[in-house]
Parts: sequence; C-alpha cells; structure tokens
Amino acid sequence: MPGMGSSTDKMSGWADASQNIYNEQANVQGDKNRAVVAWMGHKAPPVPALSEPDLGVLHSDYAKAGAEHLADALRGLDAVRVGDRVTTNVVAHSYGTTTASIALTEAGVHVDTFTTLASAGIPDDISSASAIHAVHVYSGQVRDVTPYVERDQGDQWAHIGRDHSEDHHQDPTDPAFGATTFGADGSGVLKGVTDHGVETKTRSGYLDRGTESLLNVAYATTGQADRMTAARPAEPTWFDEQYAHRQPTL
Repeated sequence: MPGMGSSTDKMSGWADASQNIYNEQANVQGDKNRAVVAWMGHKAPPVPALSEPDLGVLHSDYAKAGAEHLADALRGLDAVRVGDRVTTNVVAHSYGTTTASIALTEAGVHVDTFTTLASAGIPDDISSASAIHAVHVYSGQVRDVTPYVERDQGDQWAHIGRDHSEDHHQDPTDPAFGATTFGADGSGVLKGVTDHGVETKTRSGYLDRGTESLLNVAYATTGQADRMTAARPAEPTWFDEQYAHRQPTL
C-alpha cells in the first residue's frame, strides 16, 4: 500500500514494485497460485511543497479516510471467497503503514500478515502489534539519516513523519511494539536500502530487486519468516552525532 504523494496517475513505480514482490516470492519457492495487487483506493496526503503547503502527512485525517476504503476492500475479498479462503498479506510503505494499521483494527477485518516498510508512524492509540488484526506483523526500516546531509545513506523521511506528527508516533520496529523486525541495510550479496522510496533510480529502494528488504518481504508473505535476515542495531544520524553531546543552553 503506497504512502505520501501517491495517486493513480503515479502508479508505475508501485506496479513495478508489486511485480518485484511477485517475482521474489517465486524465487523463494512461494505458492505458485498467487497474486500481488498494487492497491490505490484512497487519497494519499501530498508531498509538502511551497506550491502545495498541505501537511496532511503529519496527522491521521487522510489515513482514517483511506482506512475505511481498505477495510471495505478486505471485507469484500473475504466475502467473495467464503468457502475458499485465501491467504491475505498487506504490505504497506511510509504513510501507507499509518493508513493500513487503522484499517486492520476495524471490526470484521483480518489478514494473515501485515508488513510495514519505512513507517511514517503507527497511530498512538494502536498500542502494540497485538492490537492489529493480523496473525503476524513484520516491520523493516533501514537506518534513519538526516535529509539533504546524508544522501543515499539510508531513510531520510520515515523518522520525520514519526517524530513530528500530531498523532502517529509509534515506530513499529521498536521492540516494545511487538512486531517481528527484519534487516534492510544490506547483508552479504544483498543490497542495502539507501532511500525512503520503494523503487529508486539507484535501484536501492525498499522493494527494488536484489535488496535485503525485498527478499524479507517475500519471506514474510510466503510463510517463511524463519528465513528472514535479522535487523541490525540502529545507528545515530549525522544530526545525533553533531549535537547529542552538546548541553542545551538555558
């Protein structure tokens, strides 16, 4: 599920990312009878800009409205497959994790797995992974970096959404939240994610081919969580290193 700045006329990247998931599921010997859907059934908040100073990404209004549509879609899937139940996985990115997490706490909504990537924050009133109607909750997050300073070194935007939002500060990779975390920084021959996007020009987004993140998403969505690579300890950002040692001036 896409996040900030997404729309139906900008879905080529998500279509490619969904194809990457589908192909990687095959590479890890997933069920041959499967489908991956790039779902864009809601209005996402825009990327804040001088020409469009909408800071909707920092509150949950867009997420709550979109969650209603996603919840209806998931209920509808269950309704048409009565007697022939399918395994349902939701993979969400950035502000899409905010929206999807709300949908997955609605009555009558339940999925097998929920995977968050680069979460812009789970709403504060969703206290833990156990509150989400999913058998398993997985979460991946590459190293947080400072925007414009540490270019191509990690995720420059996810932590901005979590730290500065009005009401969705929960980090699903925090051990206290209770999700199963996985690696995305790169391991062995697997590329590390170096940008907030799912598919990037440098081919190092969360769902780009050859990344540790994509492989782990494939494992999560094919019932092979035991094969996922582990998340590495968080490293300080450039900002942390520059200013953490300084005492505030009163």
